[in-house]
Amino acid sequence: MRQIPAELHTGYISFIDQRGVPTEQHRFYLKWLRYYLDYCHKYRVPNTAHKSLSAFLAKLKEKSRLKTLEIRPIRLSLSFMK
Repeated sequence: MRQIPAELHTGYISFIDQRGVPTEQHRFYLKWLRYYLDYCHKYRVPNTAHKSLSAFLAKLKEKSRLKTLEIRPIRLSLSFMK
């Protein structure tokens, strides 16, 4: 799995803090951001493309990896990337 660049990591932590995500959940949110960045890299999708969210979610559903409780962190991660 690819590492999140330091500048992006710092900005993302600040972003999720501002939205009230408890510190103990940061790892979980960072995990989904890494998954998304990996997806964009593998499938050559710009990580700021609007359609990337639906394509990413469709891929997760295809692999049966998407659970209802995980949608908020995914959407929050992707809203940061826009």
